[in-house]
Amino acid sequence: MDWLADAYRTRISDTGREPLFLLLVGLIGSFLFIRFSTRMIRRGVKWWPGNVQPGGLHIHHVVFGQAMMLIGGIGSFAVRGGPLAHDVLAVIFGIGCGLVLDEFALVLHLKDVYWSEQGRQSVDAVILAVSVIGLLLIGQAPLGGYVGGESYRQYVVAGVLLGFVVVCLAKGKVWTGLLGVMVPLLAVVGALRLARPGSPWARWRYTARPRRMARAERREDRIHRRVVVWKTKVMDAVAGAPLPSPGGPRTAAPRPTIVELPPSRIETLLEDVLRPLRQPGAAFTVWYLRVVSAVNAVTGVIAPFRNRVRAASDGEYFTAFLVSPGFTGAVLALVLSVSLRRRKRAAWVVTTLLTSGYALLCAAGVALLPDTRGHPFNWVSLALTALVLVALLVSRTVFNVRGERGNVALGLSVFVVGGALAIGLGTLLVHATDELPPRQWGASLRYTLLRVLTVSGLFDLPEISVPGWTDLAINVLSVALMLVVLLAFFRSPRGRDRLLPADERRLRALLRVYGRRDSLGYFALRRDKAVVWTPERDAAVLYRVVNGVALASGDPVGDRTAWARAVGHWLATARRHAWVPAVTNAGPAAAVVYEAAGFRALPAGDEAVVEVAGFRAAFAEGALALAGLRQAHAVVGGAGYSAVLRRYREISPEEMRRLARLADAWRRHPAERGFSVALGRLGDAADGGCLLAECRDPRGRTCAVVTFVPWGADGLTLDVLRYDRESGRSPVDFLVTEVLLRAAAVSRVSLNFTAFRGALSSRLRRAPLRLLARLGHVAARERAYSAYAPRWQARYLLYERRTDLPRVAAANAIAEGFLTPPRLRRRPALAPDQGPPTEDGA
Repeated sequence: MDWLADAYRTRISDTGREPLFLLLVGLIGSFLFIRFSTRMIRRGVKWWPGNVQPGGLHIHHVVFGQAMMLIGGIGSFAVRGGPLAHDVLAVIFGIGCGLVLDEFALVLHLKDVYWSEQGRQSVDAVILAVSVIGLLLIGQAPLGGYVGGESYRQYVVAGVLLGFVVVCLAKGKVWTGLLGVMVPLLAVVGALRLARPGSPWARWRYTARPRRMARAERREDRIHRRVVVWKTKVMDAVAGAPLPSPGGPRTAAPRPTIVELPPSRIETLLEDVLRPLRQPGAAFTVWYLRVVSAVNAVTGVIAPFRNRVRAASDGEYFTAFLVSPGFTGAVLALVLSVSLRRRKRAAWVVTTLLTSGYALLCAAGVALLPDTRGHPFNWVSLALTALVLVALLVSRTVFNVRGERGNVALGLSVFVVGGALAIGLGTLLVHATDELPPRQWGASLRYTLLRVLTVSGLFDLPEISVPGWTDLAINVLSVALMLVVLLAFFRSPRGRDRLLPADERRLRALLRVYGRRDSLGYFALRRDKAVVWTPERDAAVLYRVVNGVALASGDPVGDRTAWARAVGHWLATARRHAWVPAVTNAGPAAAVVYEAAGFRALPAGDEAVVEVAGFRAAFAEGALALAGLRQAHAVVGGAGYSAVLRRYREISPEEMRRLARLADAWRRHPAERGFSVALGRLGDAADGGCLLAECRDPRGRTCAVVTFVPWGADGLTLDVLRYDRESGRSPVDFLVTEVLLRAAAVSRVSLNFTAFRGALSSRLRRAPLRLLARLGHVAARERAYSAYAPRWQARYLLYERRTDLPRVAAANAIAEGFLTPPRLRRRPALAPDQGPPTEDGA
């Protein structure tokens, strides 16, 4: 850590600011300690000392703070010792400042408001004091350093700056005004901007100017209130949350507002000018980042290009925004372009901040360094960077997709943990491979920090010589860290919506009317799906958000003439949350509607449908196609096995719980399978029309269970298929055959879905799908269904862009249970109201 010691010596010790630094350390340390102490006392921790109460008199710690300030202040004037004595007195004075400022609210209100809302003012005072002392430490003088000058002009400038500070305070911007004493630019900006609605300036100046008051109120609601929320969370985490008021939360008295005033002519003119530029501005930014990503990748691979671009590190010229040779800059530009294409607000904020900072650096370089003005490339880079910034600002309202709650906290956590891991591994690697003795841990750490956390050549690296593969490994760590952090910041909402009882009732009503059109329609009643309705509620799309994909399943429910409108509303919902829209197991009619909405169709498999009348006739006539099935049915029936067919409503709750426990025990896979082709519950009272077929052995023991959900008024669709391993699959075929032969008022039965059946018939596609076929037991399932001589009906997977297909396929595999992401907790045991997950053969 030699560089840190050098920085302390040159910036703090040699400049005579060491006592001020020690004062700051004492202030922060005493504040954190006393806040920890008071929180322990409030919680009633037995092992922690309580309040100081000699003779029953409670002594506030502000008294000790005042005494220490007197000792430190008077001692600094009276003691004539060396630097050590003044350093000790500075620490004492800082400790006293921390204790006094921690009870600033008590002094201000002249009553104990430590754990009330007014007590937050003490934390504000501490933060403000720390900020001012910190600015003094880095050499920032009050009022720009014009106080104490030798000419009247300096005093005039200081007076003008002080006037800006006063205006800031009058406009209700206390923090901006007080910090503006040290940073005059803050005071100037705060004085020129609108006042806060409740400030004295607003009462004096905005009462007769309603439009300006309306703008101030809109800004207050849009910016200041959100900042206050975050500031309050941080303050509560550090200093503790106030106690709730005895009378409950107070509601502020409503004040008259004029936010709803129509926009002014200037605002209308700006809107007319900027509206046609917003979409092109957003598209320009996305394509700029895509091109930059490609340029960075090319320059990172081709040596002449890389050397030419890296000439910026030698001071020849500077490049445009994010143009940096190598894969780090390429990945950063690519991630930002993808997130901006999905209109994510967080990506816009990050890109705008980066562009603004880089544009300021470029402008400062051109203004302060005469040599840079002679390179035309520098002016082109500055103009291009400014153009990107203007495009981002113009298209601000286009990026309106909010991220998942907690993204900021998650991103910061990932950055801290991942950064520590990457820096630690990189430091070990650099120290082990450094070829210039002596090897120093401090230099290795600094080298790794600069390589991992920066993509710029503005910082000088320590004198370290490592092999090229070491730098490559550190670059990989840097890229991985940046990618994970950005993905955490830009996460889309996970979609926690579930099927509400009112939605379920409406869906059941539509299924009674239109349910005959889709054999998988009843599976729309799964309660882990969200629903999007048309305004008339005559059609709906059911979906679940998986891995950032809004995955719809089956056909839309409802009137076919309203399907297109339902799909449009579902797409709007996906766009609003930056989800990738996709559809799994859609029928031919629905595939046409989705294709009209811009989707691409990919055959995902086939559904086996058996016409009951034809099956019964062929079975009775001894058709050759059913010979194997007839023989197996006769063998099982002759061995004394029997089938019991009942609707759910005919089964007692105790019997249903017993069957559900058996079905759960016979499940061969812990993960649930069949998001789009399974109901996901067994024995629910609302599913009384479902059919349960139970096979019993000669001893009366249950050895197989098969359930069917309604398909309109005269059809059934296979749902759950479970059997005892000791009995094998023969009882299952026996049960299905019994249902086809005995089920009353049933004209057709769907044996559910076989994935990739059509695709596997093509030799060209056989190799890439072989793994998925094994996961889904496609060949075995197809042989089992083919024994019933069914009619095969195609089902489709629909997606918008080819680049989204891998993500859609992964989401579909996760939803259907073929891929199981790691979980911290295992799925709880089956309950009758939850229903068992479907077996992989169903």
